[in-house]
Amino acid sequence: MLHFSLNSLIVFSTVVKLKSFSKAADVLCMTQPGVSHHVAQLEAQTGIKLINRENGAFTLTKEGRTVYKYAERIGAITWELDDKILAIRKNREPSLSIGTTINYARNIMPFIVGGFQRRAPNIAIKLDSGPSIEMEKTLLSGRNDVIIVAHQHLSKKIQAFPFVNEELMLITAKNHALAKRKAVSLADISPYPFIIREDGSATRSVVLDAFSRLNILPSVLTEANSTEFIKEWVSQGKGVSILIRRAVENEENDSLTVIPLLEPLFLQVSVAYLKSKKYDHTVLAFIAYLKELMASPDPRGLLLSNKEINKSAS
Repeated sequence: MLHFSLNSLIVFSTVVKLKSFSKAADVLCMTQPGVSHHVAQLEAQTGIKLINRENGAFTLTKEGRTVYKYAERIGAITWELDDKILAIRKNREPSLSIGTTINYARNIMPFIVGGFQRRAPNIAIKLDSGPSIEMEKTLLSGRNDVIIVAHQHLSKKIQAFPFVNEELMLITAKNHALAKRKAVSLADISPYPFIIREDGSATRSVVLDAFSRLNILPSVLTEANSTEFIKEWVSQGKGVSILIRRAVENEENDSLTVIPLLEPLFLQVSVAYLKSKKYDHTVLAFIAYLKELMASPDPRGLLLSNKEINKSAS
């Protein structure tokens, strides 16, 4: 018979991995006292001191390091077994359908999906992409299980939480009159032909709302649902546009000039799923992975925390 609780072992492993009781509580959807209770319970059950606490921080004891090494392996096998049991019940392999924007499908989802598949190799991933408003429809219809989008007004049937804030930037051709500016205002932009995202785009909504708040009418030349089309037209000098930094930063020294806005604009990207699926194991596993990703360091700069974005905006 085991001399410890499996749940407490997994909680302990998560605390050590994230180096934080509070971050572990968020990822595991628990209270911080609940996390502390599980760690204390594991120490009591094993009769081993696992953690030394001092001044709000903690270090592992020698015995704690040994237990953590096994706890990490046991946790991974436990999640894998849980997935397999569910798959057997459904008589099929577990799968997860994820919908997102075209920009995210190209720039960030390979990193996210790759990391999740290493965590849960038995879950088959299906990736769908399109405008945010269309992705919401796929969620409501059941085509996708989770969506990562920037749509601002989601259905009441949907549960969502903030994931990333994306900064919006002006793009111009290299020889444009605004190209040498260090920053521009929306008023500076208004006289020039403006290429805007299509109806239903979250970027379009944020940009038009910003112009409206300042009682400015942009000189809209055309609408387009393709970021690549917009970048090409802008590079040819046919107009200017506002897009997320992530979509244009690679072209900055080639064919486009990317300029910050004096009235900083940000696009909040959220993770969303149906409230009716809040107990679906594959959905919960993916959400836990995303929250862990948000709580961890981001050396490649693929994710920017809300705190970092807000700090840069202030």
